Amino acid sequence: MQSLSHFPSIILERTIFSLKPPKHRRSPDKEMEVLCLGLSRSGTDSLRSALIILGYPDVYHGFVLQKTQYESGDCAFWVPLLRRKFAGKPLGKVDFDSVLANFEAVTDCPANMFGDELMEFYPHAKVILNRRRDIDAWYRSMQSTIMAALSWSLWTLTWFDSNLHWLWWVFDLSQRGYYENDFNKNGKRVAQEHYRRLEESLAGKQRDYLDWSVQDGWEPLCTFLGKPIPDVPFPDGNKSGGGFEKKLDDSLNLMVKNAFRNIFGLLTVAFGVGAWLYYSGHTSTHHDPEGAQRV
Repeated sequence: MQSLSHFPSIILERTIFSLKPPKHRRSPDKEMEVLCLGLSRSGTDSLRSALIILGYPDVYHGFVLQKTQYESGDCAFWVPLLRRKFAGKPLGKVDFDSVLANFEAVTDCPANMFGDELMEFYPHAKVILNRRRDIDAWYRSMQSTIMAALSWSLWTLTWFDSNLHWLWWVFDLSQRGYYENDFNKNGKRVAQEHYRRLEESLAGKQRDYLDWSVQDGWEPLCTFLGKPIPDVPFPDGNKSGGGFEKKLDDSLNLMVKNAFRNIFGLLTVAFGVGAWLYYSGHTSTHHDPEGAQRV
């Protein structure tokens, strides 16, 4: 499915679905410490859980966005930024702290779409390029989970719930738009370019980083971050066999239900107005026939 026209959505976002982006300020004693810039389905949720165990309690992840966007309006920060980036427009000076100030680490989308910008904004943060070394396995995982979730039926519901609308566009842009609107054709190439571009950028800045996959486990991660190795198994929180689907279903459930309620309400109103118009027109044609004859 091709990425849908943005114009009607932008009209909604500026009117009845209007959200204000957050304007957080970072506390001096809470720095951004870790930037995990690998693509989705490359151990991002396992890495998030591992970072929490290692003492980074606040990690920004796509699922965190789904849980917090009701109050914070995070999507209203990311969606316009993603649209400008993929349209090739200059981003200007972006204050990433306005949305990330309460976090010590980031992983997964939409933050991983802005690797160069985040590295510039947080010059002292440690960088991890998390990846799935078997690109064919990564490709299949993306197809069976994220790309399968971006369906026409879900898109239809986005017109009836503000939160679902904004969340859709974050994921449509970062998971389909990033792959030039055709993941089946461009997915592997864009993924390879994603890592190559970041590697070249890091080398040009002479900035150290960790090339890591879930199979590497605790040791290289802890060595790179200067943390002791925990006496617990490495987290495996985002399996293709159901973990992702459950989290996605849980996060979307309330919004989908609300969309259906809104659809039912609109249909009820439409039916009521239609019935009133029909009744009014029907009665007017039968009212005072004698008076009509006198005229």
